[in-house]
Amino acid sequence: MKFKDIREAKLMLINCILMHIRANKQGDVKTVNKNSDKIWKIKNYIEKNYGLEELKDLLNHDNDEVLVWIAQFLLPVYEEIAIKVLREIENKNIPHCSFNARVIISEWTGEPLKFD
Repeated sequence: MKFKDIREAKLMLINCILMHIRANKQGDVKTVNKNSDKIWKIKNYIEKNYGLEELKDLLNHDNDEVLVWIAQFLLPVYEEIAIKVLREIENKNIPHCSFNARVIISEWTGEPLKFD
């Protein structure tokens, strides 16, 4: 996977995340899995060629589900900021999305996963 620049890579990343979200809501497992693979490949490409720090501006996205993905990717380089974003989403009680944020926080910090 190659991109002409970081802008193109980030646009494709967001596009794949949005397709993943849409397919997940529709129960289209094949498309979910296809886009999940693409998302991780693009993330790895960006990490290797530009650095994960380049994703920080994507925390301005208006979709909380996108923010969960981006915050997860930023944990190794902007832990405090990423956890803050994830906690904010966790506290919104958005079905599935808030739980995903909670699971990511739990896995990253080692905090026990709590079920309310």
